[in-house]
Amino acid sequence: MTPRSANVVVIGGGVNGTSVAMHLARMGAGKVVLVEKGHLAGGASGRSGAMVREHYLHPTLVKMAMEASDIFHNFGDAIGGDARFIQTGRMLFFGERDADAARANVEMNRELGVDIQTLKPSEVARIVPQADLDDIALGVYEPNSGYADPMATTYAYADQARNNGAEILTGCAVTEIKTVGGRVAAVQTEDGLIETDAVIAAVGPWVNKLAAPLGEFLPVTPIRVQMVHLRRPPSLESLDVNVIDYTTGAYFRVDAGHNTLVGGEEWDDLSEVVNPDAFGLNADHDTITRFWDRARLRFPDFHAATQRGGYGSLYDMTPDGNPILDKSPNVEGLYWATGFSGHGFKLSPVVGRMVAEFVLHGNSSDHPIHEFRAARFDEGDLLEAEHPYQGRRHQ
Repeated sequence: MTPRSANVVVIGGGVNGTSVAMHLARMGAGKVVLVEKGHLAGGASGRSGAMVREHYLHPTLVKMAMEASDIFHNFGDAIGGDARFIQTGRMLFFGERDADAARANVEMNRELGVDIQTLKPSEVARIVPQADLDDIALGVYEPNSGYADPMATTYAYADQARNNGAEILTGCAVTEIKTVGGRVAAVQTEDGLIETDAVIAAVGPWVNKLAAPLGEFLPVTPIRVQMVHLRRPPSLESLDVNVIDYTTGAYFRVDAGHNTLVGGEEWDDLSEVVNPDAFGLNADHDTITRFWDRARLRFPDFHAATQRGGYGSLYDMTPDGNPILDKSPNVEGLYWATGFSGHGFKLSPVVGRMVAEFVLHGNSSDHPIHEFRAARFDEGDLLEAEHPYQGRRHQ
């Protein structure tokens, strides 16, 4: 069988792989082929909470998130298709231990242009009257935040990639990246060889399955995370704002109808290392109970909610909780876009452009992609917050 050929192969059909492929195709990268072992959005992307926000604790991430948020608000014009973005606003609850850090981070975000403000508990109560605020020192409100549909978003990127000439192969696992003389020569798939000069691996927690045979190791750990669905009782049906509670370690994301998706962001909630090919797809009973307890602590009327199950997903965690966007130091033509650590969805429209520019031009045109280099971990130059929130692995 005659091998296929491509100018660039993207491995991974999640939200970032499809975004990279779309941007490459739009930028005239030649023949772009995306290869996905299952179906599009079949991994962590399709199971994402898909929240969109601008509040970050590092200026580079704030600027990237601002651009990404603007794209989600204008997705049809900026990308094409419909990400099904819904603007809900986003309220963050802080106790005394994180109050000073929250004020400092809000000031930094505001200086960069984010529409965000700190609120007294009495002001928080006007926006989230359903909450028990007795132990809340202040709230942080971001009115332009919301959430989108991760599957619709991924398919929109893929459709636009195809419209610009890219080819997308699903149900086609890549088994090996082949090299000759220290540079990329081809990718071996279950359906045959694809000859190429450039490969972008956007495979999340599976990255080291491709890196290890090449003598590389990226500090990316597959972490199982869990979410729980609660059908709100009538007294909470008006709760239509996304809430991040830094005191109980829970987040509450509005879902279809009168449902709420409850997740956890405490250190222990992000510590279950798993095999990404064999992890629990349903929420554990003790996790359902624990998250429901957290919900009742902040919103007492959740005691009358109906629990409708839950599910497990994956984070590809790095030591500083931020992605790796880099090229291989050993194999010319090989690029990594991985380690998103729970930030991948909301940054995807910008990450796709940055990586495509990096592959085609050696750098990103605006946001400093070098800050996401893999070597930062060995260099001790982690991408960290000046004012982190305590006890949080996911900032």
